Amino acid sequence: MTIKLPRLSSATADRLLQSSVAAPRSRWSVLKASGSTVRDYLQGQVTQDMGKLTSECGIHACLLTPQGKAVSELYIIQGRDEELILLVPSAKAEITVGRLRQFALGHTLRIGIVDTLAICSIQGANAPELLHKFELTEPGNGWLACSRSESDDTFALVMPKSPRGFWVISSKEKIDVALSNHVMLDETEFEAMRVIRGFPDFGTEWDESIHPLNANLIEFDGVSFNKGCYVGQEVTARMNWRGGIKKKLYRVSISGQPDTIPCPVQTTAKIGELKSAAIDHEGNCFGIALLPVDVGESESVALSLENGASVEVLEACHA
Repeated sequence: MTIKLPRLSSATADRLLQSSVAAPRSRWSVLKASGSTVRDYLQGQVTQDMGKLTSECGIHACLLTPQGKAVSELYIIQGRDEELILLVPSAKAEITVGRLRQFALGHTLRIGIVDTLAICSIQGANAPELLHKFELTEPGNGWLACSRSESDDTFALVMPKSPRGFWVISSKEKIDVALSNHVMLDETEFEAMRVIRGFPDFGTEWDESIHPLNANLIEFDGVSFNKGCYVGQEVTARMNWRGGIKKKLYRVSISGQPDTIPCPVQTTAKIGELKSAAIDHEGNCFGIALLPVDVGESESVALSLENGASVEVLEACHA
């Protein structure tokens, strides 16, 4: 008996092509960080170069332990009055705050979870039109391009780049008012869209047991190899320069459906793992799998699940 997978409905697929859809992203929390040296401090803590952060573009990064293990994935955007807005998986929000406070000796750092702010995702051909309801202009074309309201803590972030969509960060009240006449979808359908697109999340397709470079941190522009020292930098740099990236996350199609998630991906023996799967509006099954790079980039290796369903590698997961 197969498990129940997240599914994209035909009605939602039509709305994506003809108008837009929206849903809350409750799996993510909003943090604020401030202080006169907050950027310098984070430069020594996260994998991406804080110098890339501007008012027009956010950054993607990871927070690591000294051993190079992931504490959390995060997106950082410039807030109001030199504050920084950090978006982190809700399950890791308190850990992230504690970890950053723990090593802030010598820095003026104020950081905490902001329960009054929430995130909603807006996707579809007419998604930019919904931004005006938040007093937001459409951001630029790049990955994580952002715009902001002049009156309050409301921001738009390009997420994902293709097909182009947005995360809106704002107060829960403003989100409710702006989208009061818009159909809000169940988050399950947005999870299906995410998996079908091949967009992995920390805590779902990967965790602290997988090094971020094996979770495609390079493909998601989440690491700088030229910024200098940061916590976990030595392990991360060594993996990159010495060819230590042996596995990656790949977007795959599946001829049937998995019986369980996660489940092994095999040739004649287990060589990888299917981390998630979802059904599109036409009944096709897609997933995200952790596979050896030499297998993921080969066109001749036949892959399958234990139940006999064949697996086809489509591409490495990317921004």
